[in-house]
Amino acid sequence: MTVIKPLSQAELAQVKKDCQRLVRRVSWVSAGAAVVPVPLFDVVFDVGVLIKVIPDINQRFGLEPEQIEQMPEETRIQVWKRRAERGSELIGMVVSRELIRRSLQGMGTRIVAKQVTKFIPLGGQIIAATLGYWIMRKLAMSHVDDCYEVALTANGYSTKATR
Repeated sequence: MTVIKPLSQAELAQVKKDCQRLVRRVSWVSAGAAVVPVPLFDVVFDVGVLIKVIPDINQRFGLEPEQIEQMPEETRIQVWKRRAERGSELIGMVVSRELIRRSLQGMGTRIVAKQVTKFIPLGGQIIAATLGYWIMRKLAMSHVDDCYEVALTANGYSTKATR
């Protein structure tokens, strides 16, 4: 069992920046998968990518289930409260296909539009790739922001000034 040391605000800001860079890279890959003219291939691909990326982001911020369990009781309670305030289902949980599916539900119209547009000659694939990039980026960046806010709280920093 490893002991987790608290991160400074500067370290947390660097972790956030690194995670945002990862999200941009993954979003471009998602855009590439959106161009493939196989129905729902990109959705399955995106779910697979998110199942790998979300736990990586959690781990970098010190918010994996095992890491949260090692926190002092008071800090752990603060983490769960802040997580609930942010409305994130993906922080501190074992990420499953069901959790990813629920996170994607709010973007259902865009996902359907992406599926339909990829079959329109030429321009449709560009639109599908753009939507693929945007959907992946929006979902993952939102998770990075949530993790950053919760990690600030977990490390004893006020989140009021960072908004």
